[in-house]
Amino acid sequence: MRKQLATLLSATVCLLAPHALAKPKTVDINFAAAVNGQPLHCGTAYDNVGSTGATLKLQDFRIFVSALRWIDDQGREVPAKLVADGVWQDNKVALIDFEDGTGNCNGNSALHTKVTLEAPKANYKGLVFEVGVPFDINHQDPTLAPAPLNVPATAWPWRIGFKFTTIDLATSPAPGKTATASGFSIHLGSTGCGAGAITTAPTVACSNPNRPEYRLSSFEARTHVVVFDLGDLLAQTDITANAPQSAPGCMAFEDDDDCIAIMDRFGLPFRGKPSAGQHFVSVR
Repeated sequence: MRKQLATLLSATVCLLAPHALAKPKTVDINFAAAVNGQPLHCGTAYDNVGSTGATLKLQDFRIFVSALRWIDDQGREVPAKLVADGVWQDNKVALIDFEDGTGNCNGNSALHTKVTLEAPKANYKGLVFEVGVPFDINHQDPTLAPAPLNVPATAWPWRIGFKFTTIDLATSPAPGKTATASGFSIHLGSTGCGAGAITTAPTVACSNPNRPEYRLSSFEARTHVVVFDLGDLLAQTDITANAPQSAPGCMAFEDDDDCIAIMDRFGLPFRGKPSAGQHFVSVR
């Protein structure tokens, strides 16, 4: 009898083992970068950008995405699970990298333009996500952080946290116009993170978390691409000028006039004023 039970148990384990070891099905969310609808590439000049019709060339474009959710057939948001790969994403945040180190770009050759999720268990019709790093992992030493937060170029001192967008541009004026600056950066991140040593993490949430949320009500992962368009984001900004006594471009701080239109077009409140609506993310 014992021998029969042992044989039955062994057979049951053999039958179950393949299912226990099977990896979950996955789906890729593909991303692209553009300038006024044109695909963004290192080494290419893009004209008619911003409020003065300036020219830009890409130097860097890296962006963190997190808090992904599916929108089901009933309009409900269902958390989507990131599939950790040890390089580009863990189970909380993913890094998208649009620069390849060629032309004006100052990064490396690696490109990464997708996020891998566990496939949804039911039908879905849309996608929601945030640009940013969740608070509980945002404020740490990037030299000790696990991937994808182990890239020092994407970090500020860790009381402030990571740059949710690392966008660096070489700029030049339109013909017949003059420039007072030759570069423009957009480093979105949390601000108002309290007093204290710059290498210590805040104990309470920052007053301006600056994690814009984007809701794509009609999105199919197999056929659609999420597009970040710098031309749309910068449409109301002079990228050949810089506000006095501030870093070139927008660093997300409330005393920086270069951020007024940009934060609004990210879809974020700024200086107590709500956004009129985002002009950065679309579906193609």
